[in-house]
Amino acid sequence: MEIAILRFDGERIVETFSTLVNPERKIYPITTRLNGISELSVQDAPKFYEIARRIVEMTADTILVAHQARFDYAFLKQAYGRLGYVYKRRQICTLRLSRELFPGLPSYQLGVICRHLQIPLENPHRALGDATATLALLQRIRNHRDAGQFRALLAGEMKSTTLPPAVHQRQIDALPGDVGIYFFYDAFGRLIYTGKSKSIRKRVLSHFSNDLKSPKAREMKARIHDIGYELTGSELVALLLESDTIKRMQPRFNRSQRNVRYRHGIFAVPTDAQDFMRLTIKELAEMDNAPLVSFRGKKEAQVYLERLVDRYQLCQKLAGIDKRKGPCFRYHLKQCRGACAGAETPENYNVRVREAFRMFNYPHPDFAVLGAGRHSGERSLVLVEGGVYQGFGYLELPLKKAALPYFRRAIIPRGDNQDIRRIINGYLKKNQSDEVIFM
Repeated sequence: MEIAILRFDGERIVETFSTLVNPERKIYPITTRLNGISELSVQDAPKFYEIARRIVEMTADTILVAHQARFDYAFLKQAYGRLGYVYKRRQICTLRLSRELFPGLPSYQLGVICRHLQIPLENPHRALGDATATLALLQRIRNHRDAGQFRALLAGEMKSTTLPPAVHQRQIDALPGDVGIYFFYDAFGRLIYTGKSKSIRKRVLSHFSNDLKSPKAREMKARIHDIGYELTGSELVALLLESDTIKRMQPRFNRSQRNVRYRHGIFAVPTDAQDFMRLTIKELAEMDNAPLVSFRGKKEAQVYLERLVDRYQLCQKLAGIDKRKGPCFRYHLKQCRGACAGAETPENYNVRVREAFRMFNYPHPDFAVLGAGRHSGERSLVLVEGGVYQGFGYLELPLKKAALPYFRRAIIPRGDNQDIRRIINGYLKKNQSDEVIFM
């Protein structure tokens, strides 16, 4: 809606550009109350493409300085992206520099730090007023250090420009390049995001460099004040710990994983008078026994069951999909082997149903997965007993014995659920390096 640029040569302002911009979209009242800019205000203002060349020429061979620079830079990148142009400039963030040089302030918003340093801020939340105050803040920061220190400060800031405003480069340098999970905390110490990675440092940095593409990523990044981590050694343990942490702690930005509520499931029902095994979809609240697999809704369960019927050549009638009298529709297409028409024996049919069951269950009711530990003197342990995930832990080398009681004492108990089953089964199918012990 508005842009202002002051071109500064280190001593004086050599060029000024300021204009309202027609955003070609609705301006909401809450925005107008903040900055006074309404749709009427920008009605005759230039559209961005009309000033795009001026901005490129004015900012050529310069460093973009702004208070929370990554925020402003994201808007410019996206605006030019819509025009098919790649806009790229180095950046310096006065918000990050202020945190470094003036610690202990209750807030580092531009208005707050200007009051603290007695910097005039005329027309706050308007582009020219904010740009003028930001330049004055940069000059105050320069006066806070000698020339050599100031140059070193700016050089370090440009290297750290993708980091959240409250995160220092030394925090990133302290992150390991090993397997585990990482935690992002806000200013109040609340967990707002967790993730897993084979290289914690590399994955954390990828969050910060991808913020230009997503408003959600920018919002999360702006809230990050601290970073923690926990090494797991094992990728499987990292996956399990990530899932467990999200369900327990409900981090704000793990939205897709934290609010999973399963309402329907595929169940195995008792055999009928003819001894055919059956699969059926029911609401979880209707059943006392556990489902073979759970789903968010009935439609999702139906799609999955139909795929099972196709894959294992099961009968639509015995799966509750075809409710008409007589043989099922697939039998007429020769895609059902005739359990519904008396053309297939229960023994033959049930072999394929049991094969389908194995898709939902662990490969064995009692087994342990031994993988890499957090250091060379230990191994990780994931334990499944009685067909239920029990938890994970670590064993010191050399291992005393591969026995169930020994493994039980080593684990921290954890809950089993459909996500955990998916994680363990998926990992075992693709991983060949971990040792699986059946008991």
